[in-house]
Formats: sequence, structure tokens, C-alpha cells
Amino acid sequence: MKVVVLGAGLQGIATALDLAWNENMKEILLADLNLERAEYVAALCNRKYGHKVKAVSCDVSDFAALVELIRGYDLVINEVNYYFNCHIMDACLEAGVNYVDIGGLYVETIKQMKYKDRFEKAGLLAIIGIGGTPGVTNVCARWAADRLDTVEEINISCGCDDWSKSKKTFEVTYAIETIMDEFYMKPIQYIDGKYKEVEPRSGGEIIQYAKPIGDQYSYFIMHSEIGSLPEVYKNKGIKNCTFRIGFPEAIKEKLEFLHGLGFSRKDFIPVGDCKIKPVNVLKRLMDLQPDDPEATINDCDIIKTVVTGTKDGRKLEYELEAICRPVEEWPELLGAQVYIGGAPAWAAEMIRKGQIKGPGAFAPEECIPPEEFFAEAAKREIYIKATQRTYLGTENWEAARKKELIEQGR
Repeated sequence: MKVVVLGAGLQGIATALDLAWNENMKEILLADLNLERAEYVAALCNRKYGHKVKAVSCDVSDFAALVELIRGYDLVINEVNYYFNCHIMDACLEAGVNYVDIGGLYVETIKQMKYKDRFEKAGLLAIIGIGGTPGVTNVCARWAADRLDTVEEINISCGCDDWSKSKKTFEVTYAIETIMDEFYMKPIQYIDGKYKEVEPRSGGEIIQYAKPIGDQYSYFIMHSEIGSLPEVYKNKGIKNCTFRIGFPEAIKEKLEFLHGLGFSRKDFIPVGDCKIKPVNVLKRLMDLQPDDPEATINDCDIIKTVVTGTKDGRKLEYELEAICRPVEEWPELLGAQVYIGGAPAWAAEMIRKGQIKGPGAFAPEECIPPEEFFAEAAKREIYIKATQRTYLGTENWEAARKKELIEQGR
């Protein structure tokens, strides 16, 4: 299989390493606007797994050049900023190449879902949002929904912490542009059968994640899952679909500080004779931090998908959780990179095997068979734990759940 990876950043390096590790991937073209970065990642892959990764410079905003670059390949994995998702899907249609990305932060996802007919007519496959979350979470939701007659709620949350040691002043585990957008945007949530715009970082509650995260305050943010799951499971009666994220307090305080200074602003501001977008300055300053050769990696993301519904008239809840830590095969990667950047590589292998079929443009829950996907995850030390829950002797779940809270609401 011949694959193009667009973007050699935090997730592109993980995807490239995973693809290069897979002996079934014969040729990988790694394209980034920053050729030096692409060459660094390609050299790392080639030292570990043989010379199958080639680095090239690419400006994805140049449509004609992008079409020519990807033409003749089997698959494009898009890991540049989500602002370009539809543009790159158009290029894939023009070049006749299958397409995968790692998420569109809802605003792009709802546009991308409208590409279904165009990809079907072209005889091509597109998977919209097969990263970690969205992606792994969507497939978890499908696994649970397949076991239920009705689906009432799908509530997704992500908790994280990082005990890594580094001399860098500030680091994050995914694109800082996306994180600042999440802080700025009023998130869309699906509540009581309707899409509702809520205040940024509202809906906060303590989520009980598995160890080592444990209890962590998590709040609503804009996220891609809300752009597909309510539509896919509308026929099963879904009424609520939400997404919350939690950060360790130290990171949360820094993000709030940066947001307060205006680094999440979407507009360009005048500085001397120039106009700049604040988040671009932030990203550049973060990139300029010198590497710490003595840095250690020790982070954890826990993604949690809770699906409530009925089976044979009985109310049930499925909770699926993945504990994502650094793995032995890739000591260069954070645990967050292993599953966010890894998931599109797992999907690529499933496409190669014929386990994911087109044509059309699909959300992950529409086209990815869960058991086979989880088997690919397990090969990379990402394990999915599923728990079924019900209450005996009562249908009053609200009253039963109150007993699990510190404030029981008596």
C-alpha cells in the first residue's frame, strides 16, 4: 500500500512511525510545509524500519500542486490543521485517492459529512475523523450501540495528565491551534434531541476516570463526535450526545492565562506594519523552545465513552475506556500521540485488508468494524475495556446515581 501523510507534526510523526513499522506498507510519502521537519521524521522512520519513507515539501493550500503530489497513491492521511479538511478532500476527489483525517472540530465535520455522495460516485472511500477522539471514541460508541435496541445517550470524555520531565516552559500533546480554538469557541452539544450552543468550558463536572488519572474536572468543548453520532443514531432514538475534556490543573491555568491574553483570538491584529494572528505567534514561540536531550516521557490520556440505552426493554449502560500511555516500540512518542496519530494508521491497515469498505464518505462509526479495530489497537498496547452496568430492582437511574455523588441533592 502506498500512503501520503500530510503533516509531520505532533501526530504526523506518530502516523509515519506506525505506518513504517507495518511491513505491509510499501511506500510512505511524508509531506510538510517545513521540509526540515519532514526530513527529520522520515530519517527517524528509516533508521528504525528501512528506507520506505520519503520527505517532500508541500503547501497544501496550492490545490493544483497538491493534486499532482498525491496522484497515484492509494490513500491520503490528512494531519494538517483541520481548516484544510474540505480542501484536501476536494484534492483527493480530483486525484482519485482515498482519504482519512483525524478530526474537524465539529465545524468542518458537518461540512465533510456532505461529501458522501461525491466520494461514492467517484468510487472512493473517505473516513472523517479517525484519530483518537474523535475516532477511537466513535468506534467505541458503535460497539455499544450495536448491542442495544435503543440509544438514549452517548457521553464522551477525555482526561489527561503528564508527569514527563522537560526543561521546556510549555508543551501540549496536540495542536496548540486546536486547543486555543476549543477554549474560544462556544461548543455545540446535542441535548434533549436538539443541537445547542453552550458557553465555552461550561457543563463542568467531576468525571471518574480510571487510574492513574482518577477524578478530574471536565467541561464541554467543541468536538467532532457531536457532528456525526447524533445523526447516525437518530433512528435509535438518541436524545443526548456530549463531549467533555479535563486537563491537569497546572496546564488548565496556563491555557486560561493564554486565553485571557488573547492568544485564542481568531482575528488578525496590527503589530507595527504587520497583521498577525496571535495563535500563530504562540505556536512559533513554542516551536522555538530548544529541545531537552534529557527529557523523559510519561503522560496519560484516558478516553471514556458511555452509551446508555435499552435491550429487550431493560435499561443498560456500556462504558468503554482506553488508557493511553507511552509504549515500548516508540519511546519517541507521548502516549497521546500513540493513539491519536496511530489510529489513522490502524485504519489504513484495515483498508488494505478489505475490512473497511467504500465507496462513500463516512464517520468512523458508520464504516469501521469495532472488534477488528480494537485488535489493531491492542497490537500497539492500546487496550479497550468495556463494562456493562444496570440497576437491579429499579428503573429510577437518576435517584440511584445521586447516591454516587458527594452532594446527593437531598
